[in-house]
Amino acid sequence: MTRLNSTFVLRRTSERLTAGAAAIGATFLMLLTVDVRAAAAETNPPRVSVSYQQTDLASEQGSAKVYRKLKIAAHKVCGLGLETRLTLEERGRALKCVEGALADVVQRIDRPMLTSVHAASTRDLG
Repeated sequence: MTRLNSTFVLRRTSERLTAGAAAIGATFLMLLTVDVRAAAAETNPPRVSVSYQQTDLASEQGSAKVYRKLKIAAHKVCGLGLETRLTLEERGRALKCVEGALADVVQRIDRPMLTSVHAASTRDLG
């Protein structure tokens, strides 16, 4: 290999390594940014307190009343207020949010009557 060729090969290899390192660095920075945004979104999710008594969950009527309160709270948390104007896409996301929030809170409360009311409500929608 001549000296001119070896210089060219070394320069070309150096350029490729530099470009590869820059690409890896840029990818790492993008992933780091995405992780920070995701972590920031999860740290302070919106919350609404709902008060009820354990005795309310002993009957179907009481459980239905508590479920209505939970549903109203889920609508508030997910941005589906009466005065809110949303695009069709935003409304779809908000409705999925309401479904998820209700399923989560019903699972955490873990009372048979409330679970039954929730199951009946989701069957009516489907």
